[in-house]
Amino acid sequence: MADEEENEGTEEEAGEAKGGTSLVMILIAALLASAVGAGGTFFMLSGQQEPVAEDGEEVVEEPVEPDVEFGERVFKLQPFVVNVTGEGYPRYLKMQVAFEMNTPEGKEEIEARVDQVRDTTILLLSSKRLADINDFEGKALLKDDLRDRVNSTLKTGRVESVLFTEFVVQ
Repeated sequence: MADEEENEGTEEEAGEAKGGTSLVMILIAALLASAVGAGGTFFMLSGQQEPVAEDGEEVVEEPVEPDVEFGERVFKLQPFVVNVTGEGYPRYLKMQVAFEMNTPEGKEEIEARVDQVRDTTILLLSSKRLADINDFEGKALLKDDLRDRVNSTLKTGRVESVLFTEFVVQ
């Protein structure tokens, strides 16, 4: 009986030691991880050097001016809602799109043909299923299709890129 009481006491002490040891190990691992992270950050930042020209002089980069012309070439369609088929019941896509044109004159042309562009966009989107446009690849393909279809309606201007400024499916 006395032996059993001694064994219980040592088991309790061993349990406390194991619990305390695991807590210490967790703290050590956390400190080690933060030290490695800090060291990696220091290494990455200290490795950055100033660009040097071939003649040994430091290269001074001039500030880049914003592309003023970009704003003059972008045409935004008003937001609209279309039906898309998803898992047996209709879903709705609310979307706003902007077109980056090749020239400011191209923007004027697309503004004059806005009804054709909206019609083309709505017909294309209505033909899509939710699975077609739900992931990144589907959205990228949709941008390509939309660019090609809008370009087919234009005579002189050309869409350089399609920008989704709003894309919500419910």
